[in-house]
Amino acid sequence: MKKVVTRKVSVFLLLAAVFFFAGGADASVITIINSTDFDIEFIYISDSKANDWGDDVLGDEIPLIESEKSNEINAKGSYRQFDLKVIYDDGNDMEWHGFPGNVKQITLYTDGTAEYQ
Repeated sequence: MKKVVTRKVSVFLLLAAVFFFAGGADASVITIINSTDFDIEFIYISDSKANDWGDDVLGDEIPLIESEKSNEINAKGSYRQFDLKVIYDDGNDMEWHGFPGNVKQITLYTDGTAEYQ
Protein backbone atom coordinates (compact mmCIF):
# COMPACT_ATOMS: atom_id res chain seq x y z
CA MET A 1 0.00 0.00 0.00
CA LYS A 2 2.79 2.41 0.89
CA LYS A 3 4.49 1.85 -2.48
CA VAL A 4 1.29 2.66 -4.40
CA VAL A 5 0.78 5.90 -2.46
CA THR A 6 4.40 6.90 -3.06
CA ARG A 7 4.01 6.34 -6.82
CA LYS A 8 0.80 8.38 -6.92
CA VAL A 9 2.46 11.24 -5.05
CA SER A 10 5.49 11.08 -7.38
CA VAL A 11 3.30 11.15 -10.48
CA PHE A 12 1.29 14.05 -9.03
CA LEU A 13 4.47 16.04 -8.27
CA LEU A 14 5.84 15.35 -11.74
CA LEU A 15 2.63 16.54 -13.39
CA ALA A 16 2.49 19.61 -11.15
CA ALA A 17 6.08 20.50 -12.11
CA VAL A 18 5.30 20.10 -15.82
CA PHE A 19 2.26 22.38 -15.59
CA PHE A 20 4.15 24.92 -13.47
CA PHE A 21 7.08 25.22 -15.87
CA ALA A 22 4.91 25.11 -18.98
CA GLY A 23 2.75 27.90 -17.58
CA GLY A 24 5.80 29.97 -16.71
CA ALA A 25 6.92 29.91 -20.32
CA ASP A 26 3.70 31.62 -21.35
CA ALA A 27 4.43 34.87 -19.53
CA SER A 28 7.48 37.05 -19.21
CA VAL A 29 8.33 40.22 -17.36
CA ILE A 30 9.50 43.12 -19.51
CA THR A 31 10.80 46.40 -18.12
CA ILE A 32 9.43 49.33 -20.13
CA ILE A 33 11.49 52.51 -19.87
CA ASN A 34 9.49 55.53 -20.98
CA SER A 35 12.06 57.96 -22.39
CA THR A 36 9.38 59.87 -24.27
CA ASP A 37 7.96 63.28 -23.40
CA PHE A 38 4.54 61.78 -22.57
CA ASP A 39 2.99 59.54 -19.91
CA ILE A 40 1.98 56.10 -21.21
CA GLU A 41 -1.58 55.20 -20.30
CA PHE A 42 -2.04 51.89 -22.17
CA ILE A 43 0.35 49.23 -23.53
CA TYR A 44 -0.63 46.44 -25.91
CA ILE A 45 1.59 43.51 -26.86
CA SER A 46 0.71 40.97 -29.52
CA ASP A 47 2.36 38.31 -31.60
CA SER A 48 3.72 39.88 -34.78
CA LYS A 49 1.44 37.59 -36.81
CA ALA A 50 -1.72 38.55 -34.88
CA ASN A 51 -4.46 40.70 -36.37
CA ASP A 52 -5.46 42.44 -33.15
CA TRP A 53 -3.80 43.91 -30.08
CA GLY A 54 -5.71 42.18 -27.30
CA ASP A 55 -5.95 43.68 -23.81
CA ASP A 56 -4.00 46.49 -22.18
CA VAL A 57 -1.11 44.87 -20.26
CA LEU A 58 -0.87 47.72 -17.76
CA GLY A 59 -4.31 46.85 -16.44
CA ASP A 60 -5.58 48.35 -13.22
CA GLU A 61 -2.41 47.65 -11.24
CA ILE A 62 -0.30 50.22 -13.10
CA PRO A 63 -2.29 53.38 -13.88
CA LEU A 64 0.42 54.76 -16.22
CA ILE A 65 4.15 54.95 -16.84
CA GLU A 66 5.20 58.55 -16.43
CA SER A 67 7.68 60.22 -18.76
CA GLU A 68 11.27 59.35 -17.80
CA LYS A 69 10.10 56.50 -15.53
CA SER A 70 10.05 52.73 -15.93
CA ASN A 71 7.88 49.85 -14.84
CA GLU A 72 7.73 46.10 -15.22
CA ILE A 73 4.87 44.60 -17.18
CA ASN A 74 3.75 41.00 -17.53
CA ALA A 75 3.57 40.01 -21.17
CA LYS A 76 1.07 37.18 -21.43
CA GLY A 77 1.92 34.63 -24.07
CA SER A 78 5.11 33.34 -25.57
CA TYR A 79 6.26 34.94 -28.79
CA ARG A 80 9.00 34.42 -31.34
CA GLN A 81 8.38 38.03 -32.36
CA PHE A 82 6.01 40.56 -30.91
CA ASP A 83 4.76 44.06 -31.58
CA LEU A 84 4.10 46.79 -29.03
CA LYS A 85 1.62 49.65 -29.08
CA VAL A 86 1.37 52.45 -26.53
CA ILE A 87 -1.32 55.04 -26.09
CA TYR A 88 -0.18 58.19 -24.36
CA ASP A 89 -2.27 60.16 -21.88
CA ASP A 90 -2.96 62.78 -24.58
CA GLY A 91 -4.64 60.11 -26.77
CA ASN A 92 -1.86 59.77 -29.37
CA ASP A 93 -0.36 56.34 -29.98
CA MET A 94 2.80 54.79 -31.34
CA GLU A 95 3.66 51.28 -32.54
CA TRP A 96 6.87 49.29 -32.71
CA HIS A 97 7.13 46.02 -34.62
CA GLY A 98 9.35 42.94 -34.63
CA PHE A 99 10.81 42.66 -31.13
CA PRO A 100 12.41 39.25 -30.52
CA GLY A 101 10.52 37.08 -28.02
CA ASN A 102 13.30 36.99 -25.43
CA VAL A 103 13.38 40.75 -24.75
CA LYS A 104 13.69 41.73 -21.09
CA GLN A 105 13.88 45.53 -21.38
CA ILE A 106 12.57 48.07 -23.89
CA THR A 107 13.39 51.78 -23.93
CA LEU A 108 10.92 53.91 -25.90
CA TYR A 109 11.93 57.32 -27.30
CA THR A 110 9.91 60.36 -28.41
CA ASP A 111 11.27 60.15 -31.97
CA GLY A 112 9.57 56.76 -32.44
CA THR A 113 12.66 54.62 -31.99
CA ALA A 114 13.22 51.96 -29.36
CA GLU A 115 16.13 49.99 -27.94
CA TYR A 116 15.84 46.57 -26.38
CA GLN A 117 17.89 44.07 -24.45
